Amino acid sequence: MARAKRKAPDRDEVDALIRDYRRTHDAGLRDELIAKHLYLVQTAARKFAGLGESHEDMIQEGSMGLVNAVDLYDPDRGVQFSTYATHLVEGQIRHYLRDRGKLIKQPAWVQELTTKIAKASEALTQELNRPPSPEEIAERVETTPQNVTRMLEARERSKVTSLDAARGEEDDQRPAIDPEKLRTDDPEAAHLPIEDRIFLREAMARLKTLERKVVHNFYYLDLNQTEIARKLGISVNYASYLLRGAVAKLKKAFEAQEYAASLEEEEHPGPVGAYSISMRPAPSDPETKVATEGYLLERADQEVMRASRYPQQFSVVVVEPDVAELHQKQLLELAGLLRANCRSIDLVARMGGARFGLLLPHTGREAAVLTERICRMAASRLSGDQGPLTVSAGFSVFPTNGRNREELFSSADQALAEAKKQGGNCSVRAERIVPTKGRPQPAVG
Repeated sequence: MARAKRKAPDRDEVDALIRDYRRTHDAGLRDELIAKHLYLVQTAARKFAGLGESHEDMIQEGSMGLVNAVDLYDPDRGVQFSTYATHLVEGQIRHYLRDRGKLIKQPAWVQELTTKIAKASEALTQELNRPPSPEEIAERVETTPQNVTRMLEARERSKVTSLDAARGEEDDQRPAIDPEKLRTDDPEAAHLPIEDRIFLREAMARLKTLERKVVHNFYYLDLNQTEIARKLGISVNYASYLLRGAVAKLKKAFEAQEYAASLEEEEHPGPVGAYSISMRPAPSDPETKVATEGYLLERADQEVMRASRYPQQFSVVVVEPDVAELHQKQLLELAGLLRANCRSIDLVARMGGARFGLLLPHTGREAAVLTERICRMAASRLSGDQGPLTVSAGFSVFPTNGRNREELFSSADQALAEAKKQGGNCSVRAERIVPTKGRPQPAVG
């Protein structure tokens, strides 16, 4: 018997729920929106079946994309929510497959050695506060430096080319990211990585209105130039001209920022830098091998100065287990999980007991994706005396939730308390700060 086709929720009803959720921040409305559209996750997961990853993992990753869609969707943009959510759900699964899968299949012993080398490299980076040499990695995994070098080179060759590398030879004639590579069926080319989306959102404010619309439709809504021209009522040639010009402006803005950061680094070799602000080695907590609370607070002060100058956003996160005490093994597992889920530019620090703090440069509300993943992975991978070990997280964003280190961590603490109040095993973003008289209203994160 043929399966009945699922009827999509009414568009006007969904848009009304979205607007109510934007106005009230009611978690119940958020849950209702997610529940109404879980069928999109099931559909996307079936689409990618047979690629070597479990259906359950793809459902989890796709659900993260759906949550992100609910949080980011703007009903005034004129795009149906189901269309927007499908792009984000499939994009999340594609990124997961990119991170887990390979285009070049390797023998089992090569995969095993590569995994050992990757884990040893991560551990040594935390212990030494710098990238380890091939000799140091070889000693840890009991192999030769030559094997380490070969395995690392093989791993790089087996990866799909990053969108960042898609540069035209004539930069003044082509976008920094080749549009043709975004039109392929390759899962890697379907959506920009989250770091690129963060940068584009911040830099697009410098573009003209029509340029922003073209870039948004092309890179975010995955429309081709003909569709964009029809939607905006312009010619295809003019749409192509706007796209090239807009991306060229974004590229110049990025290069100017990098140049300014390099000059600042030369003049003040220590307090300020593009990403790793403090030049001295991070003091390490002797038990968990992550940074200390004092170093985290110092870096937060420096990040406030850097983000105020350019201007940019960053986030601070506070993570705590939902139990009173942890055994040492559980504490180390939690620290390892936090390190494994953060980028190289992020900072993980122990703030006393089983309380951890994260500093996430160039990250605004996207911190919700990381904190929700941390909660989910902790519940699935860490074990406590009474069952799964869950954690709660609270995060705040500069400058929306605070304009200095004290305000940011205070806001994150309040968000963490709210997460605990909701029963734990979740993350909560801090409330928007109320500006005092004479203080300008901060931008929404």
